[in-house]
Formats: sequence, C-alpha cells, structure tokens
Amino acid sequence: MISCLTSSTQRYARNSFAHQTPASGKISTVIKPIFGLAKASGASEPKSLAAAYGNWSGIRSNHVITQSGKFSGSDGSSRSISSSEDRELLLEIRSRSDLIVVDAATARLEQYRTPRSRARLAIFSLNGDFDGIPAIVDQANPVFLFSSAAVTTEQTSSKNVLVQTGSKPFDGFLNWANSNGFSSILLEAGQTLTALAFEAGVVGQSAITRTPIAASETPETQRNPFDGEAVLVSFAQSEDHSFSLWTH
Repeated sequence: MISCLTSSTQRYARNSFAHQTPASGKISTVIKPIFGLAKASGASEPKSLAAAYGNWSGIRSNHVITQSGKFSGSDGSSRSISSSEDRELLLEIRSRSDLIVVDAATARLEQYRTPRSRARLAIFSLNGDFDGIPAIVDQANPVFLFSSAAVTTEQTSSKNVLVQTGSKPFDGFLNWANSNGFSSILLEAGQTLTALAFEAGVVGQSAITRTPIAASETPETQRNPFDGEAVLVSFAQSEDHSFSLWTH
C-alpha cells in the first residue's frame, strides 16, 4: 500500500543510412522504418518515430542496451552508450509523459533535475537515501520521493512529497498515479527497479534502443530483455542503433 506522508501540490539496408544536411544546414539522422508502427507511419527521424509510438496509458519503460546486454557504459551510466538520436527519441517520449519514474541511484549518477516538460518526477529509494540528486533541491515543481524506509536526506525541502511504500514498491502504485492525475508514466530506472516493476506486472510497454547494430539484426531476432512473452509492435534502425517498441 502507498500513502503520502506529507503533501504539496499533488499534480505534480545499413548502407541506406546517412547523416543528411537539409537546407537549414543542420545534420539530421535518418531512421529506416522496418516493421510495425514505425513502418506504417513512415518514421524517418526520432521525432516522427516517437509520434509513431504514440501516446500511452500506464507505464512505458525506456532503456538503451548494448548487444551484450549491458545497461550502462564504463562510467556506470547509460549516457556513455547512448547517442544523439537515442537522446532525442527519449526527449520526445518524455514530452508525451506526465510522470517520469527513476531510482535514486540513477538519478544521482546522471544528475537528474526536474523535467523541463510538463512531466513531474518520482524517485524511488529502497533505503531512503535521496542525497546528491539535484532535482531534490530544484526550486521548481515538487518531486515525489518513494521509499519504504525513513528518508535520510537533509535536503528534502517542504516542496517535495514523501510517499511511503511497502516492501514491494509498485504495490498500489498505479492507483496512486491515477488518483493524482498521472496516466502516461515513463520508467527510466536501472535494472533493479525495472525488474521489480515487471515482477509486479505494471509495465504495459517497453521502448528499447540497442547499440551497436548486429549484422544479423532483424525484427525476427529481437528479444525483450525483461519479458520473454513481450510482443514486438515496432522496429526501426539508424546507422548505429536499433529501436524497438514492445507490449506486455
């Protein structure tokens, strides 16, 4: 069960790829739509691919993963295995969400701030440690802090909302989100929290970027890293990455 402890504002073909230079002089990355939603819409760059994915209700996870199955690079973050097109796609997907969910370790490592979009931010910590996260002290919208433990940070300002969880952090989460007006939830967490979300059965979609492209990569060779029974609904490629969307 989830309960609020304090309150604030509650709304809170590989050769066919190229970097083309349009008349504006800016470089744009070509994405080749291959299967499903991407192909049906003719998505050709990150913005149109995000549009092809469309809006969603419930939880959509988003991750960049190497071909060897790693979720982070040598620096421990996903940034070192990401790319400009992957980051652009993430920003476009974020713009369609109204709540972004991340674990405290990821938020600390990647120095999360409060979103520039309309979305609010929810941070989960199993041990109640939210120190070292810029979003906690940003003088912007409230941040929702989820934990089953006592919150240890001294930086938690009155603007933030502490949410007590049980031993299973996603029990009651969707009810909490719906009651607070959050319908499109984007999960950007690390492997541990993401695994707990899938274990709880609350994830409806997952967006996966794989890098680099494998020589034999096709829609038929795709496997979802979280759910062996996931259904592939979209597949596209750029020069160095593949982009897939799954339903669960």
